[in-house]
Amino acid sequence: MPSETDYMNEVIPVLRRIILLAITVYISIVGILYFLQERMIFHRPGISEERLQYIRERFPEAEEVTIDTPDNIRLHGWLVHNGKNGPSPLLVYFGGNAEEVSWMIEAKDRLPGWSMLLINYRGYGLSEGSPGEEALLNDALLIYDTFSARDDISREEIAVMGRSLGSAPAIYISGQRNPSATVLVSSFGSIQDIAENNFPFIPVNHLLKHKFKMTPYAQNAENPMLTMVASDDRIIPPRHSNILFRAWEGQKEFVVIHNADHNDIAFHALYWESLRDFLDNRLRENHYMVDSR
Repeated sequence: MPSETDYMNEVIPVLRRIILLAITVYISIVGILYFLQERMIFHRPGISEERLQYIRERFPEAEEVTIDTPDNIRLHGWLVHNGKNGPSPLLVYFGGNAEEVSWMIEAKDRLPGWSMLLINYRGYGLSEGSPGEEALLNDALLIYDTFSARDDISREEIAVMGRSLGSAPAIYISGQRNPSATVLVSSFGSIQDIAENNFPFIPVNHLLKHKFKMTPYAQNAENPMLTMVASDDRIIPPRHSNILFRAWEGQKEFVVIHNADHNDIAFHALYWESLRDFLDNRLRENHYMVDSR
Protein backbone atom coordinates (compact mmCIF):
# COMPACT_ATOMS: atom_id res chain seq x y z
CA MET A 1 0.00 0.00 0.00
CA PRO A 2 1.45 3.41 -0.98
CA SER A 3 2.57 5.58 1.90
CA GLU A 4 1.46 9.18 2.44
CA THR A 5 4.89 10.29 1.29
CA ASP A 6 4.51 8.38 -1.97
CA TYR A 7 1.07 9.92 -2.46
CA MET A 8 2.38 13.45 -1.94
CA ASN A 9 5.28 12.80 -4.28
CA GLU A 10 2.74 11.99 -6.99
CA VAL A 11 0.30 14.81 -6.24
CA ILE A 12 2.74 17.70 -5.84
CA PRO A 13 4.13 17.54 -9.40
CA VAL A 14 0.57 17.46 -10.75
CA LEU A 15 -0.38 20.47 -8.66
CA ARG A 16 2.71 22.31 -9.84
CA ARG A 17 1.78 21.65 -13.47
CA ILE A 18 -1.78 22.84 -12.85
CA ILE A 19 -0.56 26.01 -11.15
CA LEU A 20 2.00 26.64 -13.89
CA LEU A 21 -0.68 26.16 -16.54
CA ALA A 22 -3.05 28.52 -14.71
CA ILE A 23 -0.32 31.17 -14.45
CA THR A 24 0.53 30.75 -18.13
CA VAL A 25 -3.12 31.09 -19.15
CA TYR A 26 -3.57 34.16 -16.93
CA ILE A 27 -0.47 35.87 -18.33
CA SER A 28 -1.62 35.04 -21.85
CA ILE A 29 -5.05 36.56 -21.23
CA VAL A 30 -3.50 39.68 -19.73
CA GLY A 31 -1.13 39.99 -22.69
CA ILE A 32 -3.90 39.54 -25.23
CA LEU A 33 -6.08 42.15 -23.54
CA TYR A 34 -3.16 44.59 -23.31
CA PHE A 35 -2.18 44.34 -26.96
CA LEU A 36 -5.76 44.23 -28.28
CA GLN A 37 -7.20 46.97 -26.09
CA GLU A 38 -7.02 49.65 -28.76
CA ARG A 39 -8.87 47.43 -31.22
CA MET A 40 -11.50 46.80 -28.56
CA ILE A 41 -11.95 50.51 -27.76
CA PHE A 42 -11.56 51.88 -31.30
CA HIS A 43 -13.00 49.68 -34.06
CA ARG A 44 -12.24 52.20 -36.87
CA PRO A 45 -14.96 51.54 -39.50
CA GLY A 46 -14.24 52.90 -42.96
CA ILE A 47 -16.59 54.28 -45.58
CA SER A 48 -16.96 53.06 -49.15
CA GLU A 49 -16.87 55.15 -52.29
CA GLU A 50 -20.42 53.98 -53.02
CA ARG A 51 -21.59 55.34 -49.68
CA LEU A 52 -19.88 58.67 -50.31
CA GLN A 53 -21.47 58.95 -53.74
CA TYR A 54 -24.88 58.15 -52.29
CA ILE A 55 -24.52 60.93 -49.70
CA ARG A 56 -23.38 63.45 -52.30
CA GLU A 57 -26.30 62.69 -54.59
CA ARG A 58 -29.04 62.14 -52.02
CA PHE A 59 -28.18 64.88 -49.49
CA PRO A 60 -26.97 68.08 -51.18
CA GLU A 61 -27.53 69.92 -47.88
CA ALA A 62 -24.69 67.85 -46.36
CA GLU A 63 -21.56 69.96 -46.84
CA GLU A 64 -18.44 67.79 -46.90
CA VAL A 65 -15.95 69.37 -44.49
CA THR A 66 -12.40 68.76 -43.33
CA ILE A 67 -10.40 70.15 -40.45
CA ASP A 68 -6.62 70.00 -39.99
CA THR A 69 -5.23 69.30 -36.53
CA PRO A 70 -2.03 70.82 -35.08
CA ASP A 71 -0.22 67.50 -35.66
CA ASN A 72 -1.12 67.54 -39.38
CA ILE A 73 -3.98 65.06 -39.33
CA ARG A 74 -6.98 65.79 -41.55
CA LEU A 75 -10.39 64.94 -40.09
CA HIS A 76 -13.36 64.44 -42.40
CA GLY A 77 -17.10 64.71 -42.01
CA TRP A 78 -20.25 66.65 -42.88
CA LEU A 79 -22.04 69.82 -41.85
CA VAL A 80 -25.70 69.14 -42.55
CA HIS A 81 -27.48 72.47 -42.99
CA ASN A 82 -31.05 72.93 -41.81
CA GLY A 83 -31.99 74.85 -44.95
CA LYS A 84 -32.92 78.11 -43.22
CA ASN A 85 -31.31 81.49 -43.78
CA GLY A 86 -29.17 83.08 -41.10
CA PRO A 87 -27.10 81.56 -38.30
CA SER A 88 -28.36 78.11 -37.38
CA PRO A 89 -28.55 76.13 -34.15
CA LEU A 90 -26.00 73.32 -34.33
CA LEU A 91 -25.87 69.81 -32.89
CA VAL A 92 -22.31 68.44 -32.77
CA TYR A 93 -22.53 64.64 -32.73
CA PHE A 94 -19.86 62.16 -31.57
CA GLY A 95 -20.43 58.48 -32.31
CA GLY A 96 -19.68 55.19 -30.63
CA ASN A 97 -16.53 53.09 -30.82
CA ALA A 98 -17.62 51.22 -33.96
CA GLU A 99 -19.66 54.00 -35.53
CA GLU A 100 -19.10 55.78 -38.82
CA VAL A 101 -21.20 58.88 -38.27
CA SER A 102 -22.61 59.49 -41.76
CA TRP A 103 -25.74 57.49 -40.82
CA MET A 104 -26.91 60.53 -38.84
CA ILE A 105 -27.34 62.48 -42.07
CA GLU A 106 -30.41 60.36 -42.76
CA ALA A 107 -31.83 61.28 -39.35
CA LYS A 108 -31.76 65.03 -40.06
CA ASP A 109 -35.55 65.29 -40.48
CA ARG A 110 -36.05 64.02 -36.94
CA LEU A 111 -34.48 67.25 -35.62
CA PRO A 112 -36.10 70.05 -37.65
CA GLY A 113 -34.48 73.44 -37.27
CA TRP A 114 -31.10 72.05 -36.27
CA SER A 115 -27.99 71.78 -38.39
CA MET A 116 -25.75 68.82 -37.55
CA LEU A 117 -21.98 68.47 -37.49
CA LEU A 118 -20.72 64.92 -38.01
CA ILE A 119 -16.94 64.45 -37.92
CA ASN A 120 -15.40 60.97 -37.89
CA TYR A 121 -12.68 60.21 -35.35
CA ARG A 122 -9.08 59.66 -36.45
CA GLY A 123 -8.91 56.42 -38.41
CA TYR A 124 -12.69 56.35 -38.92
CA GLY A 125 -14.35 56.97 -42.27
CA LEU A 126 -12.03 59.19 -44.31
CA SER A 127 -10.35 60.78 -41.29
CA GLU A 128 -6.60 60.24 -41.15
CA GLY A 129 -4.43 59.07 -38.28
CA SER A 130 -4.94 56.71 -35.36
CA PRO A 131 -7.42 57.26 -32.51
CA GLY A 132 -6.47 57.65 -28.88
CA GLU A 133 -7.87 59.28 -25.75
CA GLU A 134 -5.77 62.45 -25.83
CA ALA A 135 -6.21 62.94 -29.57
CA LEU A 136 -9.96 62.33 -29.44
CA LEU A 137 -10.55 64.87 -26.67
CA ASN A 138 -8.24 67.51 -28.16
CA ASP A 139 -9.84 67.05 -31.58
CA ALA A 140 -13.26 67.54 -30.02
CA LEU A 141 -12.32 70.98 -28.69
CA LEU A 142 -10.79 71.92 -32.03
CA ILE A 143 -13.94 70.85 -33.85
CA TYR A 144 -16.16 72.80 -31.47
CA ASP A 145 -14.06 75.96 -31.58
CA THR A 146 -13.67 75.88 -35.36
CA PHE A 147 -17.32 75.46 -36.26
CA SER A 148 -18.72 77.67 -33.52
CA ALA A 149 -16.82 80.53 -35.21
CA ARG A 150 -18.58 80.07 -38.56
CA ASP A 151 -20.96 82.82 -39.67
CA ASP A 152 -23.71 80.33 -40.50
CA ILE A 153 -23.72 78.92 -36.94
CA SER A 154 -25.42 80.54 -33.95
CA ARG A 155 -22.72 80.47 -31.29
CA GLU A 156 -25.26 80.72 -28.48
CA GLU A 157 -27.22 77.72 -29.76
CA ILE A 158 -24.72 74.87 -29.99
CA ALA A 159 -25.46 71.51 -28.39
CA VAL A 160 -23.05 68.59 -28.14
CA MET A 161 -24.16 64.97 -28.22
CA GLY A 162 -22.20 61.78 -27.62
CA ARG A 163 -23.22 58.14 -27.77
CA SER A 164 -21.23 55.49 -25.87
CA LEU A 165 -17.53 56.32 -26.53
CA GLY A 166 -18.74 59.63 -27.98
CA SER A 167 -20.03 60.71 -24.60
CA ALA A 168 -16.39 61.34 -23.61
CA PRO A 169 -15.73 64.19 -26.09
CA ALA A 170 -19.19 65.63 -25.40
CA ILE A 171 -18.49 65.67 -21.65
CA TYR A 172 -15.01 67.08 -22.22
CA ILE A 173 -16.36 69.97 -24.31
CA SER A 174 -19.01 70.71 -21.68
CA GLY A 175 -16.38 70.80 -18.95
CA GLN A 176 -14.07 73.07 -20.97
CA ARG A 177 -16.52 75.28 -22.89
CA ASN A 178 -20.12 76.32 -22.36
CA PRO A 179 -22.36 74.74 -25.00
CA SER A 180 -26.06 75.47 -24.68
CA ALA A 181 -26.86 71.81 -24.01
CA THR A 182 -25.35 68.33 -23.76
CA VAL A 183 -26.91 64.99 -24.68
CA LEU A 184 -25.32 61.76 -23.45
CA VAL A 185 -26.39 58.31 -24.62
CA SER A 186 -25.05 55.22 -22.83
CA SER A 187 -22.46 57.36 -21.06
CA PHE A 188 -19.89 56.35 -18.44
CA GLY A 189 -17.80 57.80 -15.64
CA SER A 190 -14.70 56.05 -16.93
CA ILE A 191 -13.80 53.21 -19.28
CA GLN A 192 -11.58 51.92 -16.50
CA ASP A 193 -14.68 51.26 -14.34
CA ILE A 194 -16.32 49.32 -17.15
CA ALA A 195 -13.17 47.28 -17.81
CA GLU A 196 -12.72 46.49 -14.11
CA ASN A 197 -16.30 45.21 -13.94
CA ASN A 198 -15.80 43.04 -17.03
CA PHE A 199 -12.34 41.77 -16.02
CA PRO A 200 -12.31 41.77 -12.19
CA PHE A 201 -9.18 39.61 -11.94
CA ILE A 202 -7.10 41.72 -14.36
CA PRO A 203 -4.97 44.68 -13.11
CA VAL A 204 -6.84 47.06 -15.41
CA ASN A 205 -5.52 50.20 -13.72
CA HIS A 206 -1.96 49.31 -14.72
CA LEU A 207 -2.71 47.97 -18.21
CA LEU A 208 -5.32 50.32 -19.66
CA LYS A 209 -3.88 53.00 -21.93
CA HIS A 210 -7.11 54.94 -22.54
CA LYS A 211 -8.96 55.25 -19.22
CA PHE A 212 -11.34 58.07 -20.18
CA LYS A 213 -11.98 59.25 -16.62
CA MET A 214 -14.75 61.73 -17.42
CA THR A 215 -16.38 62.34 -14.03
CA PRO A 216 -14.13 65.34 -13.14
CA TYR A 217 -15.20 67.08 -16.35
CA ALA A 218 -18.86 66.42 -15.56
CA GLN A 219 -18.33 68.11 -12.19
CA ASN A 220 -17.25 71.25 -14.07
CA ALA A 221 -20.21 71.23 -16.47
CA GLU A 222 -23.00 73.66 -15.64
CA ASN A 223 -25.07 73.51 -18.83
CA PRO A 224 -28.33 71.53 -19.14
CA MET A 225 -27.83 67.83 -19.85
CA LEU A 226 -30.00 64.94 -21.01
CA THR A 227 -28.90 61.36 -20.32
CA MET A 228 -30.56 58.48 -22.18
CA VAL A 229 -29.91 54.84 -21.36
CA ALA A 230 -31.13 51.49 -22.67
CA SER A 231 -32.75 49.36 -19.97
CA ASP A 232 -31.13 46.15 -21.29
CA ASP A 233 -27.69 47.56 -22.07
CA ARG A 234 -25.05 44.99 -21.12
CA ILE A 235 -22.11 46.75 -22.80
CA ILE A 236 -22.48 49.91 -20.71
CA PRO A 237 -25.05 49.04 -18.02
CA PRO A 238 -27.16 52.02 -16.88
CA ARG A 239 -25.40 52.17 -13.50
CA HIS A 240 -22.33 53.60 -15.27
CA SER A 241 -24.45 56.39 -16.77
CA ASN A 242 -25.92 57.02 -13.31
CA ILE A 243 -22.45 57.69 -11.91
CA LEU A 244 -21.83 60.34 -14.54
CA PHE A 245 -25.35 61.75 -14.17
CA ARG A 246 -24.95 62.26 -10.42
CA ALA A 247 -21.66 64.09 -10.96
CA TRP A 248 -23.12 66.61 -13.43
CA GLU A 249 -23.39 70.06 -11.89
CA GLY A 250 -25.94 71.60 -14.23
CA GLN A 251 -29.66 71.02 -14.78
CA LYS A 252 -30.20 67.42 -15.87
CA GLU A 253 -32.74 64.88 -17.08
CA PHE A 254 -32.57 61.07 -17.12
CA VAL A 255 -34.57 58.99 -19.61
CA VAL A 256 -34.69 55.18 -19.69
CA ILE A 257 -35.56 53.59 -23.03
CA HIS A 258 -37.24 50.34 -22.02
CA ASN A 259 -36.86 47.09 -24.00
CA ALA A 260 -33.78 48.56 -25.68
CA ASP A 261 -30.15 47.49 -25.64
CA HIS A 262 -26.86 49.22 -26.41
CA ASN A 263 -27.06 48.84 -30.18
CA ASP A 264 -30.76 49.41 -30.88
CA ILE A 265 -31.56 52.31 -28.56
CA ALA A 266 -31.87 54.72 -31.53
CA PHE A 267 -34.53 52.50 -33.10
CA HIS A 268 -37.06 53.48 -30.43
CA ALA A 269 -39.45 56.40 -30.87
CA LEU A 270 -38.88 57.68 -27.32
CA TYR A 271 -35.20 58.19 -28.12
CA TRP A 272 -35.94 60.75 -30.82
CA GLU A 273 -38.90 62.29 -28.99
CA SER A 274 -36.78 62.88 -25.89
CA LEU A 275 -33.89 64.26 -27.92
CA ARG A 276 -36.07 66.62 -29.96
CA ASP A 277 -38.01 67.89 -26.95
CA PHE A 278 -34.85 68.50 -24.93
CA LEU A 279 -33.09 70.41 -27.72
CA ASP A 280 -36.16 72.44 -28.65
CA ASN A 281 -36.71 73.38 -25.00
CA ARG A 282 -33.14 74.68 -24.89
CA LEU A 283 -33.88 76.84 -27.96
CA ARG A 284 -37.04 78.23 -26.39
CA GLU A 285 -35.21 79.03 -23.15
CA ASN A 286 -32.41 80.71 -25.06
CA HIS A 287 -34.82 82.82 -27.11
CA TYR A 288 -36.71 83.80 -23.95
CA MET A 289 -33.49 84.93 -22.28
CA VAL A 290 -32.51 86.97 -25.35
CA ASP A 291 -35.94 88.56 -25.69
CA SER A 292 -36.11 89.48 -22.00
CA ARG A 293 -32.80 91.33 -21.98
